[in-house]
Amino acid sequence: MVALRRLGPIGLLGLLIVAALAPAAGPVLAADPGLAAPTATVRFLDRITFSGRVTPTTGVRRAEIIIDVQGSERSFVGEVATVPGPTSTTLTYDFATPGGAILPNTSIEARFRLTLDDGSMILGPPSTVRYEDTRYAWNVRSGELVTVRWTEGGAEFGQRALQVGDAAIRKVSTLLGVTETDPIDFYIYADRAAFYDVIGAGARENVGGQAHPEIRTLFANIAPDVIDDPWVGVVIPHELTHLVFDTAVANPYHYPPRWLNEGLAVYLSKSYDPADRGAVQDAVRGRTLMPLRALTGQFPTTAEQFTLAYSESVSAVDLLVRKYGSPALVTLVRSYAGGMTDDEAFRAALGTDVAGFEAAWLESIGAPEPSPYGPLDAPPGPVPSDWLGQRPVPGEIPSQSASPGPRARPETPESSGDGDGDGTGLLAALVVLGLSVAGVGVVLGRRNRSARLAPAETAPEVPGPSAPDEPPRARDLDGDGPRP
Repeated sequence: MVALRRLGPIGLLGLLIVAALAPAAGPVLAADPGLAAPTATVRFLDRITFSGRVTPTTGVRRAEIIIDVQGSERSFVGEVATVPGPTSTTLTYDFATPGGAILPNTSIEARFRLTLDDGSMILGPPSTVRYEDTRYAWNVRSGELVTVRWTEGGAEFGQRALQVGDAAIRKVSTLLGVTETDPIDFYIYADRAAFYDVIGAGARENVGGQAHPEIRTLFANIAPDVIDDPWVGVVIPHELTHLVFDTAVANPYHYPPRWLNEGLAVYLSKSYDPADRGAVQDAVRGRTLMPLRALTGQFPTTAEQFTLAYSESVSAVDLLVRKYGSPALVTLVRSYAGGMTDDEAFRAALGTDVAGFEAAWLESIGAPEPSPYGPLDAPPGPVPSDWLGQRPVPGEIPSQSASPGPRARPETPESSGDGDGDGTGLLAALVVLGLSVAGVGVVLGRRNRSARLAPAETAPEVPGPSAPDEPPRARDLDGDGPRP
């Protein structure tokens, strides 16, 4: 009271004004929950367990984990069973990693996310773990770009594999005009079962190597005692060619035909050798040749056709180089980097579309146009004995105006009304009424249709992006089937 008296009338008035303008004190709000970056515990070929602490909070409706796998264009979102409460809580999630699901040398980023009762979300910080095959103490040796990791064999084994790998990268990069700068990892498994544990149980039984451009990694099954085998000098350049090819054609719209990818890999690793030439000529004589347009996606699964697909692919690339020259091949491959379609890329490089090149290839090997295989029209079904209409033709859709033929009018009981006994008067009245209603419906329908079409007819056309023929994602490059 003494202090207020000392303020005087003017000072007291100012204090009252300040107090009136001050906001009213509201309820104390709880702080947003704090999410820690998850830690990861890896159990190879089983799971990755992510764990992280969350500070005390209330009002959490749902807890989730967001996982991004290197090379994938989609995020995985999984719900965490434990919902945080008023006490400190540990969030845990098990991410399954069976064989073939996640490849070694793949980076995985994970973070937790909370959804509150009001619909708002809180996203925690991320952490990254590299998924590794922890079953082995790997031997490691690095070269210019390639780093080799192998399980069995001495230093000479690793050095030999490294020399083949670096030489293949130099050769293919020079041919395609690509400058490779990012490192490439090369994992060599001596044990075939361990190799198939990695690439997945669904892989074909004749796969000896795989290249995965999305993680810049090559996997191969090579025993130490065959390191000097000529096959090793083929499989390593073959797979590394795929990595350089992917760099050369990288675009977000369209991927080249598979026969071009595989044919180039075979051509650069072992050329068009007599074995492949013989397989193609046998297919021509036996009328079992497959058209190139049948080899744009996955290769056939049977062993004979699978091998023939590679032979035909390298045969087509060999013709391309002989007829149009190596510069045309380079131009063709590099055209895809601009997102061209197959026909656009072939015309830009060769002056003809894909069909024109295929016709030239068939002529060069003396093959007629292969007969197409696929679904056939079903034979026509049974027709009633008294059917008078047109007999259906296989594959032809019957005309909506076709008449099934005359049919006898069924007998009707006599009517007790004022009209004819056979109901003709009533039928005529119904016909007139039906035509009147239909006429009104047609008029209303036209008006409604005009009202619906008017905005669309006057709206400007907005061009949109072309749909991709094949979205770029993790590609199956050596016939082992699609990855999930």
